[in-house]
Amino acid sequence: MGCLATVAWILAFDNFAFWKTIASAQGGMSWEAGGAMAGLALVLLFMFSAVLRPLAGGRLGCLMLGAVLLASASISHYVDAWGLLFDKGLVRNMVETDAREVRELLSWPALIDLFWRGLFPAALLHFVGVRRSTASRAIRQTIMLTSVGLATAAAVAMIFYGTLASTFRNHRELRFQLVPSNFINATYGYLKADRTSTAPLIPVALDATRKVGANAKPLVLVFIVGETARAANFSLGGYARDTNVALADSNAVYFSGVVACGTDTATSLPCMFSDLGVAGFTNAKAQSRENALDVLQRTGVSVEWIDNNSGCKGVCSRVPNRQLPTIDDGIFCDGTACLDGVLVDALRASLAEVKGDSAIVLHQMGSHGPSYFKRYPAPGPFQPTCDTNRIQACDVSTLVNTYDNSIDYTSQTIAQAISVANAQAANMDVAVIYLSDHGESLGERNIYLHGLPTLLAPKEQTRVPMIVWMSEGVQRRLRTPKSCLTSISGQPLSHDNVFSTLLGFFSINTKAYQPSLDVWSVARSSSNCTDTERLTLK
Repeated sequence: MGCLATVAWILAFDNFAFWKTIASAQGGMSWEAGGAMAGLALVLLFMFSAVLRPLAGGRLGCLMLGAVLLASASISHYVDAWGLLFDKGLVRNMVETDAREVRELLSWPALIDLFWRGLFPAALLHFVGVRRSTASRAIRQTIMLTSVGLATAAAVAMIFYGTLASTFRNHRELRFQLVPSNFINATYGYLKADRTSTAPLIPVALDATRKVGANAKPLVLVFIVGETARAANFSLGGYARDTNVALADSNAVYFSGVVACGTDTATSLPCMFSDLGVAGFTNAKAQSRENALDVLQRTGVSVEWIDNNSGCKGVCSRVPNRQLPTIDDGIFCDGTACLDGVLVDALRASLAEVKGDSAIVLHQMGSHGPSYFKRYPAPGPFQPTCDTNRIQACDVSTLVNTYDNSIDYTSQTIAQAISVANAQAANMDVAVIYLSDHGESLGERNIYLHGLPTLLAPKEQTRVPMIVWMSEGVQRRLRTPKSCLTSISGQPLSHDNVFSTLLGFFSINTKAYQPSLDVWSVARSSSNCTDTERLTLK
């Protein structure tokens, strides 16, 4: 009884999003739709109970079923509130998150949901108790539940196969909404991938050599990794609101057709710097494989990673890196997190110490949600704002105002980084690249935040902004004037371009380098980039 009651509660109270999607797929409730949903509920009741039955026995069984109830309640709150789809990528993000991010995800509605959907039924289960049973009895009951479930599934399939088959085929998000199978499968997938990531480190581009000229100036690349910035809200890309005022006179080039490798930082960040490309990328492969930063360092480029986020997800583990402290300074930091202006100060100090060819990576806090209002100095140009982490409770217009304020501040920090770099142009040939890791949903189709499986993710989560600024010295050294970059700024690009673009910037020769993915090479070979333009830079 304990298993059946637990599963019945979860199906009834922790799967609102799942049942809503099925009902919507049927065009609303009807006798046929109701019958199909009732039949499916019975199948799930028996099959989930069969899976949980071996865990349910005596006091330990109460604890195990209670844990399932608590986990189901926690997950269902965010699936319902933000439209999240629970997959192994989300598990990875949970494992790799920090205390600040956890605090920002907590709210009174989340705690209330946890109480009535999780603690309340778990307490009832504890007081009622789960009857002890022998191993043989548990096995018999598991077999019985499985048999009844299969028989019910066969009957439901005979009557409603067409309805349910088309629904699940056309709505692949359903398997990521169904609690508790979504988090059980996701956790298993994450643990399976994590076990395969302990392989020895695979070197990349061991044949790499770097062409070093007799230039007196160091060649320096500042690479700014943006956080949660979506291309749809960049005025440089056509957004109606002027969210990029600070960049208007920056002499930078905006690329409007860039697609992210993934929809979460734990995927996009390693993929961005990997040679595998989105088609061959997995987190397990990336964890045991060198990336672009390793190749740069091996060929004599000084590499530094400066982080104002929750870490580099393994990308910087073999190069010099530092996490900026969050000690309250009364300017950028409040003791728990810092505004991205702190990165500009760090960049200024790092550039002052440059002695040779260097790559400096700045990892922004950017527009990290749900607390968008904490990502910029108040009040921000767009008002009124959504000053809470309960973004689903805000009016859409106030939520967009708040997010746009964070983009406006990101533009300011990019412009300041360009200004700091330009101030050193007499001492070094320097370029700045800004590229976001992934986008964000702001309530479109009732979806919030990010992290949906890439195949199901809306374009708001996958289309990202990219900005490039070059000093005159870099334009001469790369024989790539700004006009040539501008000529390809509307071409389709992706995170796949990063690896070869970094190698191409420092003239690194290797079989791993692909000129067709190097933005500088593509720009130079563009039919709109004339020989006259290139020759003037010699």
